[in-house]
Amino acid sequence: MYVDTDISEIVRVVNLYLEGLYERKFDLLEEAFWNEAKNIGVTNESKFWLKSMGFWKEKCKTPPIQYSKDERVFSLENVDVWHNSAVVKVKMIIKHPERLYECTDYLSLLKSDGQWKIYCKLWSARDIPLNN
Repeated sequence: MYVDTDISEIVRVVNLYLEGLYERKFDLLEEAFWNEAKNIGVTNESKFWLKSMGFWKEKCKTPPIQYSKDERVFSLENVDVWHNSAVVKVKMIIKHPERLYECTDYLSLLKSDGQWKIYCKLWSARDIPLNN
């Protein structure tokens, strides 16, 4: 069982993650993720096992890549909530001149001490070449 405010809070946490990701703002990522969160993903058939906060702390030290709103599209595909747990599917497409980068995140959230946090991020990504 959940209430509508839970959905709003979950979406707020996911938006913190997305803004922190794209703008490389570690403070937003830190607010969205549990401090021991896991970030596990596959891209181009290679596996990466990363501890989210350590990885992002380093990544956020570099300037963000500037994309227009048309070049960076994301959508919340699904929000599934039960009691104090939730899974959110986020689809992202980033348009480069020669390729598309497509990524799907599955974010597992838990509500603890009245706060929703991302505890695990599973993701899969691929590059799609464009025929020019």
